[in-house]
Amino acid sequence: MSPLEPPSSIFHRNPVHKYPAASSGDGIYITAKDGSKTLDGSSGAAVSCLGHGHPAVIDAIVQQARQMAFAHTSFFTSGPAEELAALLVASGGEDAFKKCMFVSSGSEAVESALKVARQYHIANGKPNRVNIISRRHSYHGNTLGAMAAGWNPSRREPFAPMLSPVFHHVSPFFYSRDGRPDESADGYCQRMIDEFDEMFASLGPNTVAAVMVETASGATLGAVPATSQYLRRLRNLCHKHGALLILDEVMCGMGRLGRTHAWQAIGGSSPDIQTIGKGLGAGYQPISAVLVSPSVHNAIENAHGEHPFVTGHTYQGHSIGCAAALATQKYIEEQHLLQNVQRNGELLTKELASAVPGLKEVRGSGMFQAVEFQSTPDDPIAAKVAKACMKNGLAVYLCSPLVDAVLFAPPFIITECEIQLMVSIFVRSVTEVVVG
Repeated sequence: MSPLEPPSSIFHRNPVHKYPAASSGDGIYITAKDGSKTLDGSSGAAVSCLGHGHPAVIDAIVQQARQMAFAHTSFFTSGPAEELAALLVASGGEDAFKKCMFVSSGSEAVESALKVARQYHIANGKPNRVNIISRRHSYHGNTLGAMAAGWNPSRREPFAPMLSPVFHHVSPFFYSRDGRPDESADGYCQRMIDEFDEMFASLGPNTVAAVMVETASGATLGAVPATSQYLRRLRNLCHKHGALLILDEVMCGMGRLGRTHAWQAIGGSSPDIQTIGKGLGAGYQPISAVLVSPSVHNAIENAHGEHPFVTGHTYQGHSIGCAAALATQKYIEEQHLLQNVQRNGELLTKELASAVPGLKEVRGSGMFQAVEFQSTPDDPIAAKVAKACMKNGLAVYLCSPLVDAVLFAPPFIITECEIQLMVSIFVRSVTEVVVG
């Protein structure tokens, strides 16, 4: 900050950090106020899937703003919201989803999903179902309910006394780290499912409302994917005990893994409820959504006279946000960008695995991959690498202290040459940290 510039009035995430001001964006680059350019290797937090300054999305926003900016959803619906909902419901395939609810953030989507699950059981005459099972070292959002569902220690600790006791946690799914030396992938998967089953038994199966997991973990563990067997067995276990399965795909979904939904890319089964966000609107407007299966919506709809559905937000179904997301999803489909995600995701894996010094593991797929370093708990290097990358003109997302790793989630529009440039900056930055 220049001595002539006034101090910022923003209550920043880090109150003592001095943030450079971003002044413009073009494609995969963000330009700061001083003219320096940064390659957006993480799309912010896996948000900017179409990069910056995309004309089709900007035009859709301007056109919708001129036509109608906002109409409250307790009175009206709108064309962009209806069209976007139909597109997203269809994206799950036959009978996966029936309805879609639009809110403004991933945390709001998670909170709404939990409330939908609760109201489903009330509609079915089972109000005793209040418990939620999720996993340790997961992240589901930053509001109190979403934070209680997740288990990100550094974010959770200051607020732990305020968090609801109905949330319970089992082990994360992380075979490459937690699998026993003599344990097969299938054996590890079953052990993790058995741990869920034991939690059901300890709580009382008829008290559990839902299980909530990330299809692929975000920055807490760094792009650790589930497997098709794990998701299928988990869904079967939930249904055996009368609970719902909620998949949180706010960060890993909407094309990041090369299919619209991460569970499709992994080959798993559709959930009862799903949250999406981030790449839904590519960052051009705040928007997220909850997708609901036919069985869940039908139960709530049929019981509405006796048990009214009670949830909603002022900016729910915001017309400009929906218009931006609709333009984003149409462009991804029309330009076959998910093929680009798959193709360049394979290139990114190859380039990272062959070039990065001090590498422990490259994991993830598509435009959602993490690099974990072979370091010691006393001498982690990921934070130093992320800082060096920023100095050298590349933004990567630092994972939590639980893993010494950084996350790559570049825009879907990235080219092969830009992938190679991104990796070369990263390798140079790692080398500076490791070698000095």
